[in-house]
Amino acid sequence: MGYYGHENRTDDCQNCGQPLSGRQERFCSAACRQASYRRKSQPAKARSMKPCPLCGDHFEVTHALKRFCDYEDEAEDFCRDAQDDLEEAKDIAQWQRENAACAHCGKPARWSGRGRPRRFCSDRCKTAQHRKAKAAQSN
Repeated sequence: MGYYGHENRTDDCQNCGQPLSGRQERFCSAACRQASYRRKSQPAKARSMKPCPLCGDHFEVTHALKRFCDYEDEAEDFCRDAQDDLEEAKDIAQWQRENAACAHCGKPARWSGRGRPRRFCSDRCKTAQHRKAKAAQSN
């Protein structure tokens, strides 16, 4: 006699289907029990369908940050090309951030790796550029 009533007992694991042995009643291991509970507790929106903004086809949302069709499985040629263009644009933006030049003297403006890149290499160049713009405006 165990924790579960006789109507809930099975001979096979409810998660993987392996035969149960000994005192096991529903699952063959703690890992199978945890996997079963995790699968049941997944939010409904994680399993929903969503339209791809590039091609318009619907795809299954497997995690919250998924925005496009699967590149290998679901995407058509047009959507793959558009995704490649997005990746190329990200690479170009990254290169521009890393190689940003001072707006006053043209020296590297040292990007810290977070946020947008600096426009000036130092406070001195920033002040000089501001004074130069102000003088040009008053003339």
